[in-house]
Amino acid sequence: MAKEKTVKPSRPPRSPHKPRHAPKPRKVTISQLKKKLWKLCRELTIKKYGNTCYTSGQQNLTGANLHCGHFIPSSLCSVAIRYDLRNLRPQSYVENIHHSGNPHEFRRRLIRDNGKKYVDQLEQDNRDTKGKQFDSLWYLSKIEEYKQLL
Repeated sequence: MAKEKTVKPSRPPRSPHKPRHAPKPRKVTISQLKKKLWKLCRELTIKKYGNTCYTSGQQNLTGANLHCGHFIPSSLCSVAIRYDLRNLRPQSYVENIHHSGNPHEFRRRLIRDNGKKYVDQLEQDNRDTKGKQFDSLWYLSKIEEYKQLL
């Protein structure tokens, strides 16, 4: 006896304008938020202070020679201070990388330009926020705050 062949009903053609499944919203990672925030920090720092090295005075820095240096180094500061505009100034590649930011000159100039209380407050804020965890909402709010400053 011959087996009966089952025929599957054909599916109506899919509309080219409708995806089969709704696209999932892309999740933004902390790493992506950090990159975006750092880009804004750099842009705001250069906008405010120009392209002259804060510690050496070298002028007309461009490209890979124009860095955004930290008074309190990234390796020692809290997340909040790493992205705090008070802690950032333009620096040359040599000052930022080879001279580790030239911290003594950086401090001297910050005190000259803003006063000792400014430096003391920045260091105190670093101690107060050191070791704290920052979630994606903190990064997003900081990004929005800095976008408003541009």
